Amino acid sequence: MATTLAFRTHPGAVSIPAGKSQKLGEVDVKSYERIRLVADERVGSAGPVIIRLTITEGNELVAQLDTLTLQPHAQITRVYEVPGTKLSIFADALAGGSGSSSVDVLIYGWTE
Repeated sequence: MATTLAFRTHPGAVSIPAGKSQKLGEVDVKSYERIRLVADERVGSAGPVIIRLTITEGNELVAQLDTLTLQPHAQITRVYEVPGTKLSIFADALAGGSGSSSVDVLIYGWTE
């Protein structure tokens, strides 16, 4: 049984202007039986952020695996079984204020 860090945003968080979306990256998940998503929004962020995990085949965005809403100074952890072959990760900083929101996203993979 082994757990590895499969993906992470760069240390220090990714800053997203309010009202904008950003692709955070892609992660190859085909070799994992389960993955754990850990996401947090930094204190002082302008507003909520939606994290979208999208099942991706080749360059095609196939379907949403999950959509998670983070509030400033909050975190979410979720586990997914057999999530497909590749995931694309997006963050949408909701409008409603000025400034930006900062998030960290990590994905750990587990195999037996």
